[in-house]
Amino acid sequence: MWTALLSKELRECSLYAALALLAQMHFLGEGMGVPLISLLSNGRGTEIPFVASGRETIFTAIALIAAVMLGMHQTAWESWRQTTLLLLHRPMPRSQIFLAKILAGSLLVFAVAAVPLLIYSLWASTPGTHASPFYWGMTEAWWRSVAIAWVCYLGAFLSGIRPAYWLGSRTWPLLAVTVLAVVLKYVPNQLPVSSLAAMGLAYVGMLLLGSCLILSILETARLREFP
Repeated sequence: MWTALLSKELRECSLYAALALLAQMHFLGEGMGVPLISLLSNGRGTEIPFVASGRETIFTAIALIAAVMLGMHQTAWESWRQTTLLLLHRPMPRSQIFLAKILAGSLLVFAVAAVPLLIYSLWASTPGTHASPFYWGMTEAWWRSVAIAWVCYLGAFLSGIRPAYWLGSRTWPLLAVTVLAVVLKYVPNQLPVSSLAAMGLAYVGMLLLGSCLILSILETARLREFP
């Protein structure tokens, strides 16, 4: 039953993930000199990996948009279509149902963000692919963007199941989480600590924030009286 629900969630959200993955592979492939769509390429060929201006911004934006869309599709969209009640009538505890949804969405977020980044990183670390130095520390800021996408997905999920009628009050978890995630991405680097300590602070903060969001989602799902 649990695996069937997980499969159902992955299947229903696969279109968003596939489109975002294609977009990621195009823009990162453009940095490798092999864009998926040549007509949309800037024609500059290969560049210094993880240094090119704007490449990280595009990568982060695509990951965030996909994450928010996935979170809203699994909650607000299903509630609007009134299919949530069908899920809740399954012979499973409500917590397990929503944990399966969160797991499926998290896997898709990491597929959209982490998989393309890993491919790009492996390409950059392969000798002979580009005439510029590379070390794995150059990718750290990009991996932090992957963590941001994950917590923003959870924020969108929480906003989607909140029993609120006003748009502002319903979406405040997503807005608050986005602000906190951006702070955890950039502020630790400005603190008077070593780069390793700043990196650890950022990732621990992301993990704690994500854990709090998951607990909030489960508690909201437990208390809410779905129509």
